[in-house]
Amino acid sequence: MEIVVEGTGKQFITPDLIALHLNFVMNGDSYEEVLEKGIENVQHFIDLLVQTHFNKDDMKTRSFVIREENKYNEATRTYEKDGFSFNQQAILMFDYNKDIMANLMVHLSKMENAPMCQLSFGVKDEKNIRRNILKDAYKEAEEQALAIALAAGKTLKVCEKVDFKPFTTPYVSSSVLDGTMMRQSEVCYSGAVEKITNVFTPEDIELTETVYSLWIAE
Repeated sequence: MEIVVEGTGKQFITPDLIALHLNFVMNGDSYEEVLEKGIENVQHFIDLLVQTHFNKDDMKTRSFVIREENKYNEATRTYEKDGFSFNQQAILMFDYNKDIMANLMVHLSKMENAPMCQLSFGVKDEKNIRRNILKDAYKEAEEQALAIALAAGKTLKVCEKVDFKPFTTPYVSSSVLDGTMMRQSEVCYSGAVEKITNVFTPEDIELTETVYSLWIAE
């Protein structure tokens, strides 16, 4: 007798990782201008990192683009050149720590031409978490197969095949903190930091894994 069952493992994980997503943007009349100003702006942020006890190499670049911009002229119905733009996207990942997070954000709020930024929260030990959830899913599948075999008056013998699908939930919390709130005015700086350190707690991450298995019962 063949028995096909589905087992699901689920865990709620408290985030232990912070990812700061950065987008440096600069516009100008020439390629050389935006390149020089863009690199200078990125260097200012790197200097800020060193001041807040990070290493300059902790920030990793994800993309770098300089391109010619165009704008549409309604009168002539044509596109005209409109200078150049510098865009560098980067990420800074570090262990979850509210004090470090708040300190970094308040420094960003005071930075001239601060990059657009967003904080997200995740987990570091993805491999171990995945392994444990798969074990839970397999165990549930085995219990279901055993129940079916007993109901049919059979003895569960062996699992012939196991298949699975990837996690249905990514390793990130749905909680985010948008850096634009940090750049409103000098008055809101302390309030924003207080919100981060005293109020803002990221939501736990719900991770699930489903296992499909084929069992033999006799």
